[in-house]
This record gives sequence, structure tokens and C-alpha cells, in this order.
Amino acid sequence: MNVPRKYGLLRAIGTILKVLAWIILVVGIVAAIAGLFSLGRSTGLTRFVALTGVIGAPLLSIIWFIQLYAFGSVLSLLIDIEESTRAMAAEPGS
Repeated sequence: MNVPRKYGLLRAIGTILKVLAWIILVVGIVAAIAGLFSLGRSTGLTRFVALTGVIGAPLLSIIWFIQLYAFGSVLSLLIDIEESTRAMAAEPGS
């Protein structure tokens, strides 16, 4: 299958989305850990805000991770399907 590669920008966008997804997941986990450390030193309203961050940060980062990674994967999949279709059309006897 010697098909020229096309859609370089879409490949780059798909890769960037996957990398961004991992960065967001790591930042959310780090934020949750930082919130746990600040939870012990806080009282009253600041304790509520820290607890909300401890619960919300990883939850939102997981949701964003899934969305961004899935969209990056869908872009890669569509490009692969296009390449395979072009390769099959270029085969002799088709």
C-alpha cells in the first residue's frame, strides 16, 4: 500500500488534541492533590471551596480527557479510512 499521505494538518490537530487531553488529565489530578493539601488547613467557606475543587477538578478533567481524546482518535480514524479507500481504489483490477 504505497499511498501518498494527505491531510497533514488534520493529523497534527488529532495529535495535538490527544496530547492536550493527557495534559488536562494530569493537571486535574495535580489540582485535586493540591486541593487535598489545602483542605487540611482551611475552615468554613474555604473548606467547602477546597472540597469542591478536590471533587470537581478530577471529575471535569476526566470528562474533558475523554472528549478530547475521542475527538482526536476520530480524526485519526477518518484519515486512516480515507487512506485505505484510496489504496483500494488504486489497486489494479478494481
